[in-house]
Amino acid sequence: MDWLKGIRKVLVSALLTAVMAVSTGASAAGPAVLYQLYINPERFGVVVFPKEGMPPELHRFLGSLDFKPVDSGEAVMRFGEKRENMTYMMPREVQEKHGIKKFIILQALAGNGGLMVGIYEQEYGLTLPPKVFDLETVKQNIPKTLDMFRQQEGRKKTELPRGNRRETSQGSGNDHLTGGVLRYAVL
Repeated sequence: MDWLKGIRKVLVSALLTAVMAVSTGASAAGPAVLYQLYINPERFGVVVFPKEGMPPELHRFLGSLDFKPVDSGEAVMRFGEKRENMTYMMPREVQEKHGIKKFIILQALAGNGGLMVGIYEQEYGLTLPPKVFDLETVKQNIPKTLDMFRQQEGRKKTELPRGNRRETSQGSGNDHLTGGVLRYAVL
């Protein structure tokens, strides 16, 4: 049964890679996919690609969470730490230059088709839920994902800006850490 799970992971990874390449218009001879990197004072990152497809509302929202745009350039296809999934993100050199160990990857789909989300975290690797999310759902769940990052590092949660507060359910605090996989807060 373990071999079946392995095959399934490879197939899902290949499918997601193909969907991401097609939805961003990437091809071997096509134009480069550009990213925008945001960092907060805690050194958590948010990478958005393609940069041109980023909704202005997302830029404003990230600013309200104290994220600042710090780098942009040509996105590269990279594996997670465990080489189990891959997607576009900033080059490793850029990640190391800014000292980022955990970050959220947002792929803006063409034609306001929503966002695909990935989570890069060194202990758990690269998580790529096979679902498209609307902007409002992503805005609700970025703070939850950041709180999971904080919890892993033994930090306390940060209060959301006034206009972004929402009701949250009480849980064990480990609700999104299941089966050795870091899950995005909307799953």
